[in-house]
Parts: sequence; C-alpha cells; structure tokens
Amino acid sequence: MKIIGVGGLTRSGKDTLAEYLIEQGYFGVSFGNIVRFYARKRHTNKPDPISIANMTETANWLRQNKGADFVLKEAVAKFDAEKQKHHKGLVLYSVRAPIEADFIHKNGGKLIWVEASDQVRYQRAKDSRREGEAEISLAEFVAQENLQWQPQPGIPAEAQMDAKYVKNKADIFLQNNGTLEEFRIATEAALKKTNTL
Repeated sequence: MKIIGVGGLTRSGKDTLAEYLIEQGYFGVSFGNIVRFYARKRHTNKPDPISIANMTETANWLRQNKGADFVLKEAVAKFDAEKQKHHKGLVLYSVRAPIEADFIHKNGGKLIWVEASDQVRYQRAKDSRREGEAEISLAEFVAQENLQWQPQPGIPAEAQMDAKYVKNKADIFLQNNGTLEEFRIATEAALKKTNTL
C-alpha cells in the first residue's frame, strides 16, 4: 500500500493537496472529517461545535478514551472497504498526531507538511467558514491552534495532537501563501521531483 500523509495547520492547504492526489488516483481519508463527526456530537449544544478548540478537545478525547490509534484505525478501515477498487494508494490528510506520522513512515510512506502564514490562513478561515465554526479574531485563531502545536499537560503524549512533532517528521515541505494555481504548480513540481506520485 503506497501511503502519503499530509499535515499542516488549519486552512494551510491540506485538503487542496489531498484533492490533487485523489485526482491522481489515490484514495483519500481526512482525519479532520472523522474528528469533525465526533466533535459535532460531543459539542452539539455549543454554537461552534467544530471550532479549533472543540476539534482539538475531541481528537484528544477520542485518542485517550478509544485508543491512541482510534482515528487512524477508522481511516484505514475506510480504505480497506475500498480495496476492491483500484487506487494508486492511500492519502491520509489532516495528520496531527505522532502515532499517525509514525504509521505513515513505518509503512514506507512519505509525509508532506503544508504551511501558510497565520494571516493568510485566518483570512481563508473567515472567507469559507464551515457550519459549526464561529467567527473569531486572529489572536483567538492562533491561541486555539496553540493547543495543537504543543503537547498539552495531563494527556499522554501518544494520545494527543502534536503538530510540531508531525512537522519535524515531514519529508516534503510546501508553502501555500499564494493563489490556488500557484500552489497546484508547486505541488506537482515537488511531488515529481521527490518521486512521490
């Protein structure tokens, strides 16, 4: 099974990169979509059930209470259900936990980190807010993301988000501060150069 993992912070361009890989024949599973499903249930009475803070809390809760590899197992099960169809491989995106990054490397995969500035990502979040996300300030946006960037006290390391760990394990780095077309061109060039496609 050929695996590509895609990590990055909110609105960095992870989904755009994954969509490109899916167009190239990969089967894609978003860890973010799995966590969003549970966040909507856990925070159903809040006006912003899928805020960054609520998504982080839900992801950590799932890994603590259902196993550090719970989200990963759900993603792989989705791929296993599709095995009868021909796919070039599996792209796992919204990688934010050490166990997910390590799984990709243990299975001979490559991990890509997508980066964009806080201001660019914040503007993208404002421009395309999902249902269940409240509008927040740039300072709040960055503060909520810090919950994913550094390990949180009281949570076992293997059961929490740690974007810093994922970034440090990345094999390929992509910048995405420009247009969609610029990002797609840079993506294609980087993937061809590293024989990732």
